Amino acid sequence: MSPDATRLLDLLWERYSAEVPYARTFAALSGGRFRNDHIALRSLARPGGGISLFAHVFERLGWKPAGTYSFPETHLTAIHMSHPEGLPRVFISELHAEKLSAEAQRLLAALPVAPPAPTSIEALADWFSAPPPPEESALLTLERESQYGAWLLAFGRKVNHFTGAVDDVEVWQRRMLEAGVPMKRDIEGAPGGDLRQTATHAAPVTVTLRDGRTRSWPYAYFEIAQRAPGFDGFLDSQARALFDMTKR
Repeated sequence: MSPDATRLLDLLWERYSAEVPYARTFAALSGGRFRNDHIALRSLARPGGGISLFAHVFERLGWKPAGTYSFPETHLTAIHMSHPEGLPRVFISELHAEKLSAEAQRLLAALPVAPPAPTSIEALADWFSAPPPPEESALLTLERESQYGAWLLAFGRKVNHFTGAVDDVEVWQRRMLEAGVPMKRDIEGAPGGDLRQTATHAAPVTVTLRDGRTRSWPYAYFEIAQRAPGFDGFLDSQARALFDMTKR
């Protein structure tokens, strides 16, 4: 097992779960450890960014591209990457700003281009970070056209979610509800299908604004996934519904 790849996932989990209490609840109900199905990242499609920015990082650590997806109604495309040693999949999506209004493109252009990814695993984990503080008006204006775009202004390269792999998604949905965790009402995917998924609500975090004030914004949910044996990919229709879990 690749120690660097495993160490990076552990560090990203520490940062993510510190801000998403629902993820810690799932881990506690699982006895402290759980099988991670995948992590997800969001990005802006542009030179020096987008899917390729993250893909190069994970390719360095052994992951390989394994599937492509399209969500035209929200102007998103995505890939997933798999690891030959059975490590969790990586799902990377990107927003095509050129399909949005001129004002939305202007607001998204405020996102700085990412610096080169460090080689040190500890420094690399820190690289998965939030951008400089956004203007509140930019968040609110962009949200009306693309909540995904507003999320990028608030959270940048931070991990969007981790996912617990389970044998029965309905059982785990009930367990989380009984533990007081707010959950998505529906389960995506029919019984017996290749993939069934649900998620917690997005945990809100405090975002510092450019003028020094703060406000709450939905950051990340924790996803739960049940896979049929041998199915490695994702289903476009299900992923589309889960993107909406970071709406206010």
